[in-house]
Amino acid sequence: MKNWYASSLGALVLLGVSAQAASLGEGVACLSAGDLPCAQQVRDQLNEARPASTDAQKLNLRVLFREGRYDEAVEVLDALEGQGIDIESEDRNPYRPTATAVAGMELVEGDGVWIRRAGGLEVILEEDALAVMQASRQTYDSLFGGGPGHDVLLDIFPTARRFILASGLPPEAVRTTGVIALSKWNRLLVSSPRSKGRGYGWKDTVAHEYIHLVVSVRTADRAPVWLQEGLAKHLEARWRGEHGLGISTHQQSLLAKAVHTEEFVPFEKFKHSMAYLDSGQEAALAFAQVATMVAYLLEQAGDEVLPSVLSRIRDGVTAEQAVSEAAGHTDFADFRQGWLTWLGTQPLIQEEIASLPVVLDGSGSEYADDPLLAARADLARFARLGDLLRGAGRPKAALVEYRKAQDPEAPPSPLLMARESACLLELEQPSEALKVVKEGVQMYPEFTLLQVVHGRVLDSLGQTQAAVQAWQAAHDLNPFDPEVQTALSSGWTELGDAERAEQHRRYGRILQTGGSLAGESETR
Repeated sequence: MKNWYASSLGALVLLGVSAQAASLGEGVACLSAGDLPCAQQVRDQLNEARPASTDAQKLNLRVLFREGRYDEAVEVLDALEGQGIDIESEDRNPYRPTATAVAGMELVEGDGVWIRRAGGLEVILEEDALAVMQASRQTYDSLFGGGPGHDVLLDIFPTARRFILASGLPPEAVRTTGVIALSKWNRLLVSSPRSKGRGYGWKDTVAHEYIHLVVSVRTADRAPVWLQEGLAKHLEARWRGEHGLGISTHQQSLLAKAVHTEEFVPFEKFKHSMAYLDSGQEAALAFAQVATMVAYLLEQAGDEVLPSVLSRIRDGVTAEQAVSEAAGHTDFADFRQGWLTWLGTQPLIQEEIASLPVVLDGSGSEYADDPLLAARADLARFARLGDLLRGAGRPKAALVEYRKAQDPEAPPSPLLMARESACLLELEQPSEALKVVKEGVQMYPEFTLLQVVHGRVLDSLGQTQAAVQAWQAAHDLNPFDPEVQTALSSGWTELGDAERAEQHRRYGRILQTGGSLAGESETR
């Protein structure tokens, strides 16, 4: 796909700059502007003119890394270090750690995209990942007036540990804020939903990171973090046709409180990255702020303003000025006041909703995923007794213990809401079970067990279409649950969609065999 813009350096190369004129500085400038095709052409010309030169090797190292050819990059790195050249004094790209992190992973080609994923169970992600990437390219390239002029690579790391290794982010930053995806080096890096015990909304996360890449390309990487994150968060569900504020119920509750107290997260605190904020709670509020600023901009000016806003930023206009003028304001202070006034008209959820804990790579018990029980050992004792009673076939007694574990002064526990609904279903009270689980899903849509229980309850009520939607929501968070795949296979069969039923039947077989029936993939 052809990019809709070229940096000044890229344009010179495309117009035929001689091989002798190509330089390391020009190639690095192309990369700094997010223009990989420009850097590739400078690299190729430099290799042709001076293939053994240090400059040619240095640029080739950087370009290979961005192309996702990590082993080849390490070979060049070894050669440079063998010449006594200290690359780390010039850049801190994680060349060797990334090569280690992707060891054993396979590349799969799509239309304008590449997916790299681990084998075995991880093959289940392949079809969905390709579909999300291709839909994202179509949706966001059109929305922003262009996109990357190269195939885009998505690396899906099977564990958070591997993601951290390849990301270059400090492990403590990832564990504090829960940032497990990144758009950097002209490619996308995300963690598998298996990296979190309960899964997560990884599909929208892929789209979110792709938006970052497009914005970088369209602005020559001049858009500040607040605008990049605002666009990515607000629009991350657009690839699947969803419109709205783009923030979760938890983020709405945080934003509603901030509007009342006027305690917002200053832009200065996340000018480099959201990953370096003090907590997941603070990051959630910051995302809510910038996402709704973009929502306000688009309500005032419409989607059609986006290409011109990005083009103005590329041409040197500040993001604050470009956004303010597009929304009809004189300056950013005026824009911010308009945004605050507009926020006051939005039906934000006022009820306090807890932030789900960051639990990576299966660390901790099932209770570690719950915002209430993870912090309250006293209440967890009631919940454990409830689990024992339910396991012994005594759902009525278990229900009593689960209700004891709730704290009326604290935000509701998603795990306890799921347990309560399951008990009510076992007690043949499906309508009451549905009431509890629907409330839970609304509050905590990324808590997979709630989606699973929702599917069970709807199936018990004979509401197949709605049940399939609930099971699909669970699949989108954590496709590695055999119950989810069995339910979807049965549900789609009942709805007459044999192709989807077979797809989920195949996923179920892969899970049953531990990945040994994953099949072959087209690899590079």
